[in-house]
Amino acid sequence: MKIENCELHKKRNKYKNLIVGDTKFENILREKISSGKLTTSARSRRFSLIFLATGAFAVPSMRMICDSGEFEVQCLVTNPLRFDRHGQPIITPARQFAAEYSIPVCEKQEFKSQEFYDFIYLMRPDLLFVCDFGHILSKLALRGALLGGINLHGSLLPKYRGAAPVNWVVINGDQFTGVSIIHMEPAVDAGPVIAQSPPVAISPHENVLELEQRLAHFGAPLVLETIRKMASGNPVRIIEQSHNQSTQAPKLTKEHGRVNWEQSAQNIYNWFRATVHWPKLYTTWHRQNNQNLQLIFGEIIPLTDNLEEIIEDDYTSPIIVPTILVDAKFDNLNMINNETKTNKQQNKNTKNKTKTNNKIIPKIQNTKPEQKQIRPDWQQPAGSIIKASNNEIIVAAGKGAIKILQIQPAGKKMMTAKEFLSGYRINIGEKFG
Repeated sequence: MKIENCELHKKRNKYKNLIVGDTKFENILREKISSGKLTTSARSRRFSLIFLATGAFAVPSMRMICDSGEFEVQCLVTNPLRFDRHGQPIITPARQFAAEYSIPVCEKQEFKSQEFYDFIYLMRPDLLFVCDFGHILSKLALRGALLGGINLHGSLLPKYRGAAPVNWVVINGDQFTGVSIIHMEPAVDAGPVIAQSPPVAISPHENVLELEQRLAHFGAPLVLETIRKMASGNPVRIIEQSHNQSTQAPKLTKEHGRVNWEQSAQNIYNWFRATVHWPKLYTTWHRQNNQNLQLIFGEIIPLTDNLEEIIEDDYTSPIIVPTILVDAKFDNLNMINNETKTNKQQNKNTKNKTKTNNKIIPKIQNTKPEQKQIRPDWQQPAGSIIKASNNEIIVAAGKGAIKILQIQPAGKKMMTAKEFLSGYRINIGEKFG
C-alpha cells in the first residue's frame, strides 16, 4: 500500500495545522528561521530553550517559564500526533499548552536518529528543558544545546529513578517525597543534581493524580529559579548522586493493577491510590456458577481486623516547607523523618497518661479503649467475601479487610455497592483473586 493511500496519512493531512514539524521538519524550521518567525540562539539576545515534554507534569513549569517573559522558547519537541479509535486526534497536555502559547510543535518518532541530532544542532538552543517526556536522550542530542539539558523529576533522587516515581512513592506508603532537577546524562535519571526541593508531606488518602499535580506546581518555581541561575552565567553547583543508594520506579503495567489479597488492607489501599488513573485496581470474582467476572474498583476503604476504618497520621498540614531550595540538599528528608519519628514516639508515650507532681494520672477526656489485636470470628482466607449485605461489600485481606464503595463489572458502568448488590448475588465465602 502506498503511503498516500494510508488511512493514517489521510488523518495526519486532515490535522496538519496541529503539526509544525514532521519527518522533514528540519527544512520547515529552516524556512521559519529565514522568514524571521523563528530565531536561533546565535541570532537571539535572550537565553533560549527547547521544551521536550508530553504529559501534564511539565505544564506548570513551562507555563511559569513562558509567563516570566525572560527566555526565548524556540519550540516544543514531542511524540507524533496519535488518534483514537474514532479518528480524533489525542491532544496531550504539552501540545495543548503549546497551542495556548503559540509555541511551534516539532514531533519525531525516533530521538536517536541523525535527523534529530541535526535538528538540535540547527536550533542550537542554550538549554533543553525535559520533563514528562518518556525518552532517553543520547549524548549527541544533549551536546546540541550549549548547556546541555535539565530534567524535572518527581522524587528526591537517588530514590525512585524511572518513569513512575510518584506511583511507587504511593505504593510504598512513603510519608514524604519531593522533586529534583538534574543535569541530564544518557542514562535513566542518573545525572548530577542541580536543585532539589525540601521534603513534601504526602496525605494518607492522596492519590497519584493529586500528588503529581501538587509536585508539578511545587517544582515549577524551582525550575524557573534554576534556569535563571544557569542563564546568569555564574557557576552552578551540582551534586553527584549516591548511585549505590538508588532505587527504581519502572513504568506500571496492566498486571500491576491486579489485587494481591495476601497483602495487608493498608498496602492494597496504597496500590489503589497509585493506580487510580491507570491501570486501575481490579480483581476476578470467582463465582460458584463458574462464570468468573472481572471487577474494577472505583473507591475502597481499608479496615482493621475489627472492621474499623484505618486512620493514618496526616503530616501534610503541620509541616511547612519553603517554596524554593536552589542548592540540592540530601539531608533534608532524613532530618524531617527523624523529627517525625521522635514526635510520633513522644505522642505515643503521652497519649494515655499525664504526669503531675510525680504521679501518673490517667487521662479521662478523649480516651478510647485499646483495640484488640486478635482477629475476630469472621477470619477467612485472603480474598474471601465476608460481608455482602446492608449495601456493604467487605473482602478479607492478608491483614484487615477492604470495604468496597464503588465497583465496575466488566462491560458495565461504575456503580455503588448498593447498585451492584441489587443486580448481582454474592455468596459469603466466594473469592476475589
